[in-house]
Amino acid sequence: MSVIIPGSYDPVTLGHLDVIKAAAEREDEVYAVVFINESKQYSFSMEDRVRMLELATGGLDNVLVSYSTGRVVDYMREHGISRIIKGYRNEEDLKWERYQAEYNFAHGGYETELIECRAEHRELSSTLVRERLGAGLDISKLVPDGVAEYIDSIK
Repeated sequence: MSVIIPGSYDPVTLGHLDVIKAAAEREDEVYAVVFINESKQYSFSMEDRVRMLELATGGLDNVLVSYSTGRVVDYMREHGISRIIKGYRNEEDLKWERYQAEYNFAHGGYETELIECRAEHRELSSTLVRERLGAGLDISKLVPDGVAEYIDSIK
């Protein structure tokens, strides 16, 4: 069975990787897809976000990294993906993810499985990583192996 883990991954964090690994352990095929919302501004280009996600998931043979400018449900239909998996850190995230799950079910009939992140990642977010980068602080304990080095190489 194929599942999708959509996100902006701006940049990918250890929390994102935990969810991807959990899905990869029990699913045949996992699509980790960078979605681009043209109305949002990102700190990293689509190409850089895809590359960081590839670095993060390099050892996971059943994870396919891709990107899309469309809707999650349309991507799923085009690729024969049956279910969505999303992670959440707190009640605020859970509320948003439930809203998104209702939208995806209403517009595509796709179920969403919500996975609570591990306690050590509850405060971790892409926003925190970007803030630390802006302040010149170390991010190596917040992002998967290779991602901090990649970010340093593109600055």
